[in-house]
Amino acid sequence: MSSMDADPTEGHLRRAELLADLGHFDEAVAELDPKLATDPEDGVALALLAAIQLAAGRPEPALAAAQRAFAAHPAAVPPQVTEGEALIQLRRFKEAAAVAERILDGGPDDPFAQLHGAAILGEARNGQRALDAAWHAVALAPQDAKAHLVLSGIAGRLELKEIAERARDEALRLDPALASAAGQLGRYAVPPPQARDLRPTPATAIGWLALYVGVFTVPVAMLAAVLHQVHPGTSRVVAVLLGLTGLGLVALFATRLPGSPREMLRGDRASTVAGCATVAGPLSVIVYGAVGSPWAVAAALATTAVAAIAVVSRMRF
Repeated sequence: MSSMDADPTEGHLRRAELLADLGHFDEAVAELDPKLATDPEDGVALALLAAIQLAAGRPEPALAAAQRAFAAHPAAVPPQVTEGEALIQLRRFKEAAAVAERILDGGPDDPFAQLHGAAILGEARNGQRALDAAWHAVALAPQDAKAHLVLSGIAGRLELKEIAERARDEALRLDPALASAAGQLGRYAVPPPQARDLRPTPATAIGWLALYVGVFTVPVAMLAAVLHQVHPGTSRVVAVLLGLTGLGLVALFATRLPGSPREMLRGDRASTVAGCATVAGPLSVIVYGAVGSPWAVAAALATTAVAAIAVVSRMRF
């Protein structure tokens, strides 16, 4: 094909890619305007626009472009990946999980689809499904360092330390540059072995908080119940004082969590349940002291049990 016959809009795509690689995102977006003016539903241009907007840190326009690209070419995986990653950045985790499931179901034998579907699902709703998808991605592309990297990240979040360590080591063996690369597949970048972060994960920290406060709340609730039979007035005063002490313990431990309590409680459903139930235990003891109802003591014991169950069964949430 002669240069006169070449599609002039193809040059816009190439220049947009080059500008995006150089970090000139606004210029890259502007370079796509002629292409999209000619064909507003061009799936290739829309997918590139979505990827550029996401790289520029603009998830909302990235999401809009990715959804238009998906509508134009439903079988194309890259715009779906961008859609899922944009939803993650917007903290719309339920929708991101649905996109990840769609990617995984649509490409069961596609290493790219399994790799990125697992990564998005691991960010949105980590669990056995994400772990299985990561394993499948590794099986489909055993020489792809990023597949092992995603497996390591998902296993680490599930506290499957041995699997996480082995997958991390294999990823670094296949591509040593991953040790210093940032932004690889969301939050799945890993440090080199000598710089490994030994701080507890958010889920682990919430679990220890629930344990410590639960060990305090259960004896207090039982003491209040026993005293209630002998001297209700004394029981209520003791309950208020010890309940306030329990809330003080929660506040003390919360200041030592590796991150803000609000962010940690949003990490996964189990952490949210465990954290809220942990706070509800001492509060129920205080409610008993205020109103004198034995049901509040039962509520303190029940919420403590809920916190314990949430911690133990975290992988099932």
